[in-house]
Amino acid sequence: MAPIILVTGGNRGIGLSIVRGLAGRAPESTIIVASRQESATKEAVTQLQREGAKATFHPLALDVTDDESIQSAIKEITSKFGYLDVLVNNAGIGLNPSADYSDFRHAYNKVFDTNITSAALLSHLFIPLLLKSTNPKIINLSSGRASIHALTTGTLPPTASVSYSVSKTALNVLTLEMAKQFPDVTFYTATPGHCSTALNGFRGKRNPDEGAGVVVELATAEKGKYGMSFWERVDAEMREVAW
Repeated sequence: MAPIILVTGGNRGIGLSIVRGLAGRAPESTIIVASRQESATKEAVTQLQREGAKATFHPLALDVTDDESIQSAIKEITSKFGYLDVLVNNAGIGLNPSADYSDFRHAYNKVFDTNITSAALLSHLFIPLLLKSTNPKIINLSSGRASIHALTTGTLPPTASVSYSVSKTALNVLTLEMAKQFPDVTFYTATPGHCSTALNGFRGKRNPDEGAGVVVELATAEKGKYGMSFWERVDAEMREVAW
């Protein structure tokens, strides 16, 4: 069966680069490009097709923070494909509260809801479809900021968004715990590095297409090539990141 891969937030930034990389590496696959606005998703697919991408693309309206949207997406994928090989939990946000902290709870809760709770819920709800695959995988988009080792050894400057960094550390723990719950699914966390995207005001020093390489490699690798771990890809070499 042709691989079916779902990428949340696949219409722009790292997500679009992941879709582009997957199309290049596995043109026989069907890539479900998901985002909150179906029009934006269709525009992304049109862009990829203009670039000459050969994979089959399926645009999907999916707001990861909306339960009805999630259920609708599951029904559509079940009806259209009947199984899922790879779930890439890429959708994420970074916010800072205002200077007077009047919206502090709102900012933190929104980041955690999107980056942790939604990734957890999507993963749980897609497990039945993933278990119909011979090589099911869940790849959670983390960050170098999630590494406790890096945070405690003085290798990172202060973060621009504390809530974002905390959410990504929590995402790593979520990955470890879910891997115990569902041993028949391979779980990974991956950091693309400090890429130039709208999330950081395009201040990142790395091209998103380069950063997406770690996810592309994990998604397309044969079963058992990479163990459940925290991964990065530097100079075309896969490396484990210290938790």
